[in-house]
Amino acid sequence: MFEPFNKLDSDAELLYKKDEELAAEYGAVIEGCKPYFKKHSNKGVLLIHGFAAAPDELLPLAYELEKYDYSVYVVRVAGHMSSVDDFVKSNYMQWYKSIELGYNSLASFCSEICVVGQSNGGLLATTVAKYNKVDYLVLLAPAYKVRIPGFFLIPYIRKFIKYVPRKIKDIRFNYPVFPTQPLYQMKLLQEEVAKFAKDINIPVLLAVSNKDILISPEKAKEVVESMQSEDKTILTYDNKKYDVKHILTEEKSTKIINDIALWIKEKLK
Repeated sequence: MFEPFNKLDSDAELLYKKDEELAAEYGAVIEGCKPYFKKHSNKGVLLIHGFAAAPDELLPLAYELEKYDYSVYVVRVAGHMSSVDDFVKSNYMQWYKSIELGYNSLASFCSEICVVGQSNGGLLATTVAKYNKVDYLVLLAPAYKVRIPGFFLIPYIRKFIKYVPRKIKDIRFNYPVFPTQPLYQMKLLQEEVAKFAKDINIPVLLAVSNKDILISPEKAKEVVESMQSEDKTILTYDNKKYDVKHILTEEKSTKIINDIALWIKEKLK
């Protein structure tokens, strides 16, 4: 099953160039779709976007973190930001493996690494933290449990229905539908992460919105509370005040982005 990433002994910029070239092979060549890397200090933050999304959704947070001189790497998860067919062919092990270049790029020069994951990226971030050297973990609306109608039936639904419509609109660089086969892969990833999430024993930040339309904030809190870490921070936001339906790092969510950045700043000193 999951294993630690292979150690890639190479310069950070060369690893990033390789990641960019891989993204270009699948058509992810513009800002927001391809990986994003900026080298600053030897304190690094690895950011992992969500399901059917793109690096773009975490760029506002990455830009904020750069103000504190942190090195940032926003990965492009395998299968994302190419074609829907490529997405359908991808699986959760490939998603995990595609983070390897970004992780190694930071690990090549950083003394400490914080991993940030949003939604399905939260599942992947939990996995990265479990199997690799990670110092801090940030979970933004992690998809430990989703609110997609009939999701528990997805192993069967995928055999008859290829796509389901998305509820969130007006997000740049995203697929207009949720293909059911990748949804099945997310369910499998959920089941795997459920086996080891409790083993996480590093400082963790959880940020959720009270009325998230795609994930269960209650389940996210339950999972984080079960973790071994004695250093846990939970931030809960109210939709009426912050107008957040799922993506916590939208450009307009300045307070949320600032809260997350300040927590990381407190840890990565």
